[in-house]
Amino acid sequence: MANTVVSSIRSKASQILGSFQRWAVLSPSSSSDARSKILKDLKKLERTLTRIQAVLYDAEDREIREKAINLWLKELKEVAYEAEDVLDEYHYEELQAQVEGRASRKRKRAEVDDEEEVSGSPSTIVVSIPDGMGDRIREIRERFDEISEDRERLRLREEDEERRVLGAVYPAPTSHMVEEWSIYGREQDKQKVIDLLFSEGMGNVISVIPIVGKGGLGKTTIAQLVYNDSKVKEYFDLTGWVCVSDDFDVTKLTKDIIESFTQQSCDRRTQLSILQNTLEANVKGKKVLLVLDDVWNEQRSLWESLKRPLVLGAGTVRIIVTCRNVSVAEIMQTVHPYHPGYLSEDESWLLFKHYAFDGRDSEEQSQLTDVGEQIVEKCSGLPLAIKTIGSLLRETTDEDSWKDVLQSDLWEVDRNNETLAALRISYIRMPAYLKPCFVYCSMFPKDYVFEKDVLVRLWMAQGYIPLRDRRRMEEIGNEYFIDLQRRSFFDSGRPFYIETKRLILDSDEIFKMHDLIHDLAKSIAGNECCTIMGRKLPSFLSMVRHLYMENKKELVKSLCSHNLGAPRTLLLEGWDQRNKRIMVPEHYARTLVSGRTKLVDRTAKFHRIFHRATKFPPPLRTQFPPPLLGTRCLRTLQIDWESEEELPDSIDNLKHLRYLHIRSHCIKRLPKSVCLLYHLQTLILDGSLLEELPDGLGNLIELRYFELHSYVIKRLPELVCRLHNLRTLKLFCPHLVELPYGLSRLTNLQYFELRSNVVKTLPGSICQLPNLQILDIGLCKNLVELPSGIASLANLRFLNTARTGIQCLPVGIEKLTIPWILHGQEIVRGRIGLLKGLHIQGTILISGLRNLVNIEDARDANLKCKHKIERLSLAWNGQHDHLLLCLRDALHIEASPEENKGVPIDEQKEEAMLEYLQPHTNLKNLHIVGYGGSQFPNWVGNPFSCASLKEVSINGCENIRSLPLYIHNSLGKLDAPMPQSVLERVHILSCRQLTSMVGLHTLRWLQYLRIYDCPQLTLLSGMKNLTSLRQLIIKNCPNLKIMAEDQLSSMHCSASLVDCPGLVNWCRIQRFDFIKVVSGNKMTIISNTWERIKDEFDRSISMEHRDPMGYSSSRSTNGPVLEELKIWSCELPVWCLKWDRPSWFESLRRLVIKDCCAMPFLPDVLLAYTLKSLVVDSCDLGSLKLTPKNRDALEELQIVNCPKFVRLQGLKHLIFLKLLRIKQCPQLQLSQDDWLLPSTHPHVEIEGVLETKFYPPHSDTENKETIDDGTQEKQVMKRWVGEQQSQL
Repeated sequence: MANTVVSSIRSKASQILGSFQRWAVLSPSSSSDARSKILKDLKKLERTLTRIQAVLYDAEDREIREKAINLWLKELKEVAYEAEDVLDEYHYEELQAQVEGRASRKRKRAEVDDEEEVSGSPSTIVVSIPDGMGDRIREIRERFDEISEDRERLRLREEDEERRVLGAVYPAPTSHMVEEWSIYGREQDKQKVIDLLFSEGMGNVISVIPIVGKGGLGKTTIAQLVYNDSKVKEYFDLTGWVCVSDDFDVTKLTKDIIESFTQQSCDRRTQLSILQNTLEANVKGKKVLLVLDDVWNEQRSLWESLKRPLVLGAGTVRIIVTCRNVSVAEIMQTVHPYHPGYLSEDESWLLFKHYAFDGRDSEEQSQLTDVGEQIVEKCSGLPLAIKTIGSLLRETTDEDSWKDVLQSDLWEVDRNNETLAALRISYIRMPAYLKPCFVYCSMFPKDYVFEKDVLVRLWMAQGYIPLRDRRRMEEIGNEYFIDLQRRSFFDSGRPFYIETKRLILDSDEIFKMHDLIHDLAKSIAGNECCTIMGRKLPSFLSMVRHLYMENKKELVKSLCSHNLGAPRTLLLEGWDQRNKRIMVPEHYARTLVSGRTKLVDRTAKFHRIFHRATKFPPPLRTQFPPPLLGTRCLRTLQIDWESEEELPDSIDNLKHLRYLHIRSHCIKRLPKSVCLLYHLQTLILDGSLLEELPDGLGNLIELRYFELHSYVIKRLPELVCRLHNLRTLKLFCPHLVELPYGLSRLTNLQYFELRSNVVKTLPGSICQLPNLQILDIGLCKNLVELPSGIASLANLRFLNTARTGIQCLPVGIEKLTIPWILHGQEIVRGRIGLLKGLHIQGTILISGLRNLVNIEDARDANLKCKHKIERLSLAWNGQHDHLLLCLRDALHIEASPEENKGVPIDEQKEEAMLEYLQPHTNLKNLHIVGYGGSQFPNWVGNPFSCASLKEVSINGCENIRSLPLYIHNSLGKLDAPMPQSVLERVHILSCRQLTSMVGLHTLRWLQYLRIYDCPQLTLLSGMKNLTSLRQLIIKNCPNLKIMAEDQLSSMHCSASLVDCPGLVNWCRIQRFDFIKVVSGNKMTIISNTWERIKDEFDRSISMEHRDPMGYSSSRSTNGPVLEELKIWSCELPVWCLKWDRPSWFESLRRLVIKDCCAMPFLPDVLLAYTLKSLVVDSCDLGSLKLTPKNRDALEELQIVNCPKFVRLQGLKHLIFLKLLRIKQCPQLQLSQDDWLLPSTHPHVEIEGVLETKFYPPHSDTENKETIDDGTQEKQVMKRWVGEQQSQL
């Protein structure tokens, strides 16, 4: 981090030196004044900083172990920050001189157009030196000299970054051996890597599968599991494991590979060429598996040299590589890298329990279990952390010690530093320019959700992103972020849920940082970065440079009474408590509504959002104290201003400010002094009542990003067009009437976003922005057309017209040769070949394909090369799925002109067209609607063409007879394993000629299978292989059958069968969570949870009977009635439910209750007057009371294996009883009155001990009349509750 600050000072000192030297040339007579003294000091300072920077790599490596080095670096950074502030003040004077020079020239040339103005140049402007600057620079230079002398006493070595990285300490070498019994939660990862191992087909000589992820995630463990798999071992002739680690020495690695394959030592002095010949000979014609663990190499030439003998010799080579950086994987990979996920909560607990309890029963130590579960949650699924902390706690059973661990950060807990040491290696190997960017993130709280572009601008404000090679800082910052992500320091935050589990953001720009990565950043930052989320301020506040604070009134007030030192970042976040620890990106912030947890996407109805925001301001925002504006060193400031008074003019004291974000629901105008913040790069004004902008806004000559939110502003001043440095302009102004006509003067503008309900046209000057790349005008509902010259924007990459009045793409757009990204309900009639020149991402819907005249247009669309399309819907003569139509990023193409409507089906033409419309292998969702061909082309179901396909929907394809879900093609080698399908969802609707589905048995990851209205479908085979299935819905398939032995193995599955008589018996033998079988108006439910039964009836009552795909059902809206209910393995006591809807069971004819251990009695609501059969098997039933209402219906009563069953009442009421079976109920006692059987002489089976405990009908025992007051049932209930409590 110190390295970056010193580099920044050197850069700024060099700039000022150049300025002074240019001034000396222009004014040689003044060379002896104070300016020349400063010039000498700056030259000395530059030389000193060069010497200091040479030893910083060694110092930063030793600061952890040596306190003296740590103190030296702290002093260095303190002086460096001060030096940066002084040099920054001079730069401010330069900017001020440029602004004043421009204003002066404008007055002299009042008749000249603004567009001919040029900014003042430092070479022609004499800048005044701030008072005392010379003395401050001299003092700083002297302090740096002292620090430079100390480096010699500390024996700091001059090192470059590469030597330092190679000398870093690495973990112990790994091997292939693994204790599988101690591994939890990696079975699916193992299987997916095995699938990837063969995904290229055995026809390829070499295939490299990288496993990429952060340290401690379990990459090596997964590789070990794959390596030791019996089927993998059996398939390959040679297997080898090499731990590569830091040094990618080709000669050494070649020797290690030979030794691993041959299990014999190799002469280490042998030359590389001889070793390569040996390796080639050993693998000649064989099938070889090699694991290269912990690879860091990023030089392609070294990798090419290492793999050469393997490629030339072996018949088949499969290489598994584990690494942390995507850049390493890209050099080596032949298939997409596999990114393992974190462990689930259950898997994490099992792993923790294995190490922490060491075989002891965790249930016997319930107090430790509760704390342990919280510790596991803190580890966020990172296996190494769970294992490390679990091992640490193994030796202690003291609850306080466990709580200490819970309340501490990882680097305080892990005394051996094993986990952070594993993570720190990635930091050590990080380029110096990335380190401050990473450490800066420790200022934010854990679980913070970052928006990439916002974070980049914050880095820019701190000077972490220097200008170089005339490239945009934003572009360089984006590369920095991507580099950190590729090094596994950021995780994708998509999809992102708040505490209510409502999805609010779904963007590739949203990221999160794992808690332990955050711990690493925090351990490096020390006290420089601080997060305040509680009620107390830390004691080290004067040392904090970057402060993030929850915007609570008491916190903000107390902040004014403390010595803040010289903070450079102050971010105040005013959130609702329920949205705590969630970052709301800038363009979502105004959608946070008081008292609600739901955040509305920016594409929602914009005017309503603004109305709510102005009417209900967030309650937790507090007044920002003016004294805080005195923190003169601030580079970044984000505040809420909820006073009706204007911002004070003293805001211009913040001369170093680069980033200013003001949120207010009161402020109506800004002070003019804001326009004196010449360093400002980012300005965000989020003021719903803001009426106007200050006249001097055009003086912010460094401004690169301007975002405005106002519910009041109707017009923008032309002064906005003087922001010549502006790169991004975002206007969220629903009442904005028009845009300034001088927009063409924003020659550097690259991103323009507009949200207005009023704007009808865009000015033609927008077509003269030479660098515009993104034009986002979605939600401008009154905007009906684009300017005619829009096609002249040669650099345009993205156009969003979603939810506007624009219906057609602009004329001439097809002439552009640069790829486009289009979002919105665009309609192209007559030619889809236009898509060839468009770079499309997200979702594309193509309609009217049947009416397309020239099928060559389908070929010209070139969908096979559009790798960013994730969802594709092809409709020949029908509607797209309504869920796709609702997607805001969907591009809708109408492929045929109006005059071609009503064209009849041409099977051959449509089959050829679908062949041409083959998508890229990256496609995830495929929907085909109304296709008229009788067969699908070869790419449908091909595991290579559909390598990424997760969902397929076939709807209304009337002529299709067979659906290929997976086509086995061994590419010429019968023994070659094929890649596994990744399909998770299959939906088939209204395919009336469909008779078979090919490859269903291979879909091991399938979760949802839904089949509707396929009357000719006769057989589904391979159901037992669908091990991941969660939902099965089949409707109106009268001829469909599944073999009895083809049972599903998934227990956590729900099924719904409607009008499929051939499946009824098959379904009854399945043990699913939930089964619903409907025949006509009769329904059977089989479930192991009462909640699912209740949910089903709630759903039936609250809505019409519609199928889950959203298509109207042809069935009666009256819905079926429940006739059979089977409940098994239910864990919820019946008496806990509120049976407030007896009508649910009023038609019940058969009730089966099995394996329910928490059921003391049956409520009356289940004993419907229509009930004919009642079976209770293996339950904790205590008593059963049959009432007269069961008299006319009940024909069968079976109670089997109910050891707690003691009382049966009401047998005498069952006048039509045909079967009575009571077995394995040892405690049941029947009185003579209870044993009065009906005169129908039912078949009776009574077993064992029961025979000695009942009174036969004609015994001499006195028959006493009793009155049932429910006492015995209450006693049974009381006893059962007592047993439950004792178990708890």
